[in-house]
Amino acid sequence: MRTLAPLLLLLGCNPDNELNVAQPEIVVEPSTIDIGETVLKEYTEVTATVRNDGLGTLKITSAEWETGSSPDLEVVSFPTELSSGETGDLVIRHTPDIEEQDWGTLTLLNNQPGKERFPVTVGGTGTKPCIDIDPELLYFGAVTPGESVTKEFQVRAGCSGSLRITNAVYAGNEDEAYDAEMPEDWTTPYSLRNGMAFTVSVTFTPPDANEWSGELWFTSNDPEEPTAAVSLKGNTVDDPTENECPVVEITEPDVGEYLMDDRNITMTGVVYDADEDPTNLVCAWFADNDKVSDATVFGEGDVATASKLPVGTIDLELRCFDSEGCAGEDHVTVTVWDHEEPVQYTISGGNTIYDYFGVDDDLLIELNGATLFNDDNDTQDNLAPITFEAMAGDVLRLVAVDQNATEGKIQATTLHWGTGESQDLNKEVCVSSDFENACYDGTYSGPWPNVMLDENYTISIP
Repeated sequence: MRTLAPLLLLLGCNPDNELNVAQPEIVVEPSTIDIGETVLKEYTEVTATVRNDGLGTLKITSAEWETGSSPDLEVVSFPTELSSGETGDLVIRHTPDIEEQDWGTLTLLNNQPGKERFPVTVGGTGTKPCIDIDPELLYFGAVTPGESVTKEFQVRAGCSGSLRITNAVYAGNEDEAYDAEMPEDWTTPYSLRNGMAFTVSVTFTPPDANEWSGELWFTSNDPEEPTAAVSLKGNTVDDPTENECPVVEITEPDVGEYLMDDRNITMTGVVYDADEDPTNLVCAWFADNDKVSDATVFGEGDVATASKLPVGTIDLELRCFDSEGCAGEDHVTVTVWDHEEPVQYTISGGNTIYDYFGVDDDLLIELNGATLFNDDNDTQDNLAPITFEAMAGDVLRLVAVDQNATEGKIQATTLHWGTGESQDLNKEVCVSSDFENACYDGTYSGPWPNVMLDENYTISIP
């Protein structure tokens, strides 16, 4: 009997007593690996779990990136052999070199029959956060010892991605005369979403009549300016605010916006100068340092003009000079597309190009009758945003299929052109034959597969 026991483990319930070989079953969790944001010049490593849910030994011979996957994604390690129920780590590294979304499909070659090439979707975003302090100088004037004067400045997260402030310290002994009041939720590291800001109140209470000058330093993940400072000056002989340079802000277009080269682009901004009337300022717009248009400054400091811009990803700059030649400037990065060429679109599940969307079970997307995307694994998936090139007037077809009984679902999707324009595609579909399900529909009773959605959408943006 001892020689027969191992053999009995391989016998199934086949009435003809045929031998069923124990097979492995590969599972990767999460099935879609979202790395999130990674600052340029840095890297992020994430770990997914590979599990063998089968009875046989799972062997993974290699991990290969499919054609079209970003070279900024790499495999650090993966398990090569897992026994039944055993787990191992799949480690992915993202090292972005430019500000963009990086996508890839990693194929795990393994010995599970029927799934010898197991795909894993991987995505991450390269970001370049920057810290913006406004104003960069607080001048408290002459203050009698023991009395106090309070002024404020703002810390803003600009450029792209989330700003992460790791420290805020005085440069010397300024804390004897200055007291900075940070936000109520302040703790380091302190994260600030792109475009958000917080206000810091600084109170100057000099212990004597001496000059008190120093700086309050902020250390952050800004790759180009990891340390930024606000200068603090009180009881100085000279007024350091004399002849402040203009403060400039671009209000339109937004960072990351898509534009067309055959259109006059509306460009607006605001300029402020503490020393003189804004209408005395001389302003102009530049694209990659080449002047594209003069800019007239109106009474309240509003700046507006319209001009065509060159094709490409450009640094759009509004630069203003005061009467003493001191310049202030602001920058936004925009992408200008050739109107005669296809442009880039993104299908996502929300208001931004980063939102995932769920499908239960399969989804086919066609562009002008040709397959653009096909999720046909017969299971529920949380799909990453889908980026492709097309032109206005092209036709998208979305076909969602419920392969299995109980629930069929596809979340609403949106077509995006850059960050500025979007077009709604399908509304959410959710039906179920299970009366306990929130999407129960008494008329939904098969047969399966069941086509839940089959619609055409003509691209109307830009």
